[in-house]
Amino acid sequence: MMRINRWKLWACPVVVAAAFLISGPAPAQSSADKSGFRVEEQDSVAAVLKRLEGKAVKLRLAGGGEEISGKIAKVGKEVVHVSDLTGRDFYDAVVRIDQVAAVTVQVRGR
Repeated sequence: MMRINRWKLWACPVVVAAAFLISGPAPAQSSADKSGFRVEEQDSVAAVLKRLEGKAVKLRLAGGGEEISGKIAKVGKEVVHVSDLTGRDFYDAVVRIDQVAAVTVQVRGR
């Protein structure tokens, strides 16, 4: 019959917990630290789009959920100009900002 050392049963979890408490929680890193992309508390979709001018994005539109992929050329008061549309070599688009449901942008490589 095998004897179980009771000290081993409770010592291991205690040591792990003590190590965590001594080292403290990992330092918080904001998403801006890792990728350069940030969202501020007071941001609107228009403000985020303005910061992304010149970058490739995907815009998901409200309603039907259609996606438009391309580069943000210019952000106006009510519309955004998307150039270099993916899959449509000779086309640009103008999208009402209030119709943008989501903005997707690549911030990290593989």
